[in-house]
Amino acid sequence: MSRLQRQSETNERPVLILTIANGAGHIRVAQGLAAAIRAVQPALPVMVVDVADYMTGLARFTHVTSYLWIVKHAPAIWDRIDRYQKTQTHTSPEWYYRRGCKRLFELARQLRPRALVATEVGCCEIAALVKRDLSLRVPLIAVNDEPETDRAWVKSEVDLYCFGTEQLGAELISFGAPPERVATWGLPLAEGYGVRRERDKERAEVCRWLTLDSRLPLVLIAGGGEGMGRIEETATRLLRLNRAAQLIVLTGRNERLKARCERLEQNGAQGRWRVLGWTEAERMAKLMCAADLMVSKLGSMFNEAIASELPIIALEPPPGAERVQYQLLEKWKVGCAVHTLDEVAERVESLLERPDLLEEMRRQARAHQSPDVSRRIARWLINAVSEQDPDPVYANREAELYSLCASSEQYRSFVAE
Repeated sequence: MSRLQRQSETNERPVLILTIANGAGHIRVAQGLAAAIRAVQPALPVMVVDVADYMTGLARFTHVTSYLWIVKHAPAIWDRIDRYQKTQTHTSPEWYYRRGCKRLFELARQLRPRALVATEVGCCEIAALVKRDLSLRVPLIAVNDEPETDRAWVKSEVDLYCFGTEQLGAELISFGAPPERVATWGLPLAEGYGVRRERDKERAEVCRWLTLDSRLPLVLIAGGGEGMGRIEETATRLLRLNRAAQLIVLTGRNERLKARCERLEQNGAQGRWRVLGWTEAERMAKLMCAADLMVSKLGSMFNEAIASELPIIALEPPPGAERVQYQLLEKWKVGCAVHTLDEVAERVESLLERPDLLEEMRRQARAHQSPDVSRRIARWLINAVSEQDPDPVYANREAELYSLCASSEQYRSFVAE
């Protein structure tokens, strides 16, 4: 009998949150949900699993590598794929998910999770198949952190759909989701964004950390976890401004971009700009609270900027969900939608000269916040678990569970024994 099977039989069954690293947004939302569940019920083990770690090489190529390449280098092709996909009942055939994620199904078979959560549409399809194929009588929650929805979200195995707006909820219902299972509570966020923060205090702490001047404006330049968008060009353009704005350039996991940005001609700006690589959610929340303005791609950064009351300037994004957010910048009056780098520089300079306009954007952002969404989902899940599963919960098991199966390398080693 395997160690995982013994753990399952002794009721050490976790909540399994399925997400995918085709960008950092879904991962951070999943981690935020896990933190909320732990806060509401500390004794309940929670595991965040990146399904890409359990995919075959082909499945990972089609669902992560090629997706990121097409979005970055061939946006017109992605536009056609995205529009077609939204009309389909599946993002990939069920047989493809079963074969491509065979090790994930085996993981779930041994863990026998108490509940399933999915933070991306493909992950929702996989979670529904896991629940059906393994005959799991456990709650499945589908969490969408994007401003659009796909028909493929609708699965009979889903017990709760958590979507951001009434409009998305109505669209999901029109696709066939039972109305009583659709909750439009708002958008869940990464860990750290639900914390009440004092801006002056966070600003002083960030400036001490980066040896910057807390009296001068702070501008973030970001491109999400993959460092996408025109970060290098934006930084170059803003370094030419006469205004003494301090720049913090965030390049995510893109080490080549980080190296190039560190070598940029500084144009007399030495001492007032910094380049950072991958930044954890808690520190990112501090940076966004401390900053005066952000120039960034959208996606999860848009949601986090709203939560941080941080005005955002964005160039037109590739086709897809970010186009909706791009339109909302001006509609909600929380930022500026621009088309060129010259416009970026003009807006940064003009907004930094008008603190009253920045404050108005912050006020508008407050009007569109949805606090405590992750906690609300966590409370629903824990109530559902207690109603459907009378087994006791054992505390302090997460570390052991993760050591056994939280990464593909450890999982392969375990199965080979």
